[in-house]
Amino acid sequence: MCTCVVGVPKERKFNEGRVGMTPALVSEVRELGGAVLIETGAGVLSGFSDEQYENAGAIIVKTPDEVWCAADIVVKVKEPIREEYRHLSAMSGKTLFTYLHLAGSEIELTRALLRYEITAIAYETVSEAGNDGRMTFPLLLPMSKIAGTQAMRTALSRHQPEEFSKLIVMIIGAGNVGEAALRCAIASDVGFVVLFEPWEPRALELKEKYGSDKVVIFPLSMLGNEQTKNYLKVADIFISAPMLPGGKEAPIVLTQKHFRLMKNGAYISDVSIDQGGSTAWTKDNSTKPGETFTRGMRNLVFSAVPNIPGSTVPEEATRSLCAATKGYLLGMVGHQLASHNGDYTVLRDNLSLRMGLQTWRGLLTNEYVMRKHGLISDYCPLDEIF
Repeated sequence: MCTCVVGVPKERKFNEGRVGMTPALVSEVRELGGAVLIETGAGVLSGFSDEQYENAGAIIVKTPDEVWCAADIVVKVKEPIREEYRHLSAMSGKTLFTYLHLAGSEIELTRALLRYEITAIAYETVSEAGNDGRMTFPLLLPMSKIAGTQAMRTALSRHQPEEFSKLIVMIIGAGNVGEAALRCAIASDVGFVVLFEPWEPRALELKEKYGSDKVVIFPLSMLGNEQTKNYLKVADIFISAPMLPGGKEAPIVLTQKHFRLMKNGAYISDVSIDQGGSTAWTKDNSTKPGETFTRGMRNLVFSAVPNIPGSTVPEEATRSLCAATKGYLLGMVGHQLASHNGDYTVLRDNLSLRMGLQTWRGLLTNEYVMRKHGLISDYCPLDEIF
């Protein structure tokens, strides 16, 4: 009979309070017949004690080495940071399931995943086709909603509630982050919201849902042109949240041309900083939660907090994330228990999970990551493997 050990190390990335599994998810893996190793203290910042994990059937281990060496599937939240690269050598032929954002990370991480022939599946590119034909990202969705809501709440916290009705907000990108920010602004009775979205069907959908005398929506191509530049001049708050599928870097949507039009002291929150940043002055220039930097003749205030969910509301974010990853993880465990080649069969049988694959037995399967890092000789399209 095949076995399957799922390992959950404590997150090492700065300001990351989430954990890869809740005690409830541990119980479900145990019911399938899998074993779970949890590094001691891994769930503390999310409100889960070692005792809760033990009661759910997990084995608590003292060091990350014990997790990485024994696990068939390592479940994390964020990509391994440099101090964790040494653990990857113990993962040859095994599976890593986490957010990876390889296009926005240093090339050494991708090289390590390739060198050790790790099956690396990225939460951010697991995808499904929606009813309208547009790809959806079920493991990004819950975190995007939290990020958009928290970004807007933080922006509004700089003002008194009685001032909200006078504020003008501009949101760039109407994906899950942008829509969550929009909903928060509407619920807070913000005076006026201007939203820019590149995909016409999505813009039309949002016009039907939210369009009013207090909410206007434009194509992204109109940002800063003669018809819309006056909005740039009067907006108090900017939420920049463009997102490209497939692990691409975020595009720069706010440039110095736009900054020169903005009012003195305008606040810009770059929620796309996890994908490299989407403004000319936040590109690769992140901030800590609660911190900002001021720049330019107009004293523009910038916030670019990576990983808003994990650094601000880790317990809520962990529960939401695990609810989304559960079905995929249980599928991986089930296939691993059924076959020594379970990592292959689950990817063969599950297209959504397969879309999340980044590296496979020494091959790079994400085209955008290949192009970003120039790893042409390592690239193999998914349809040549499965």
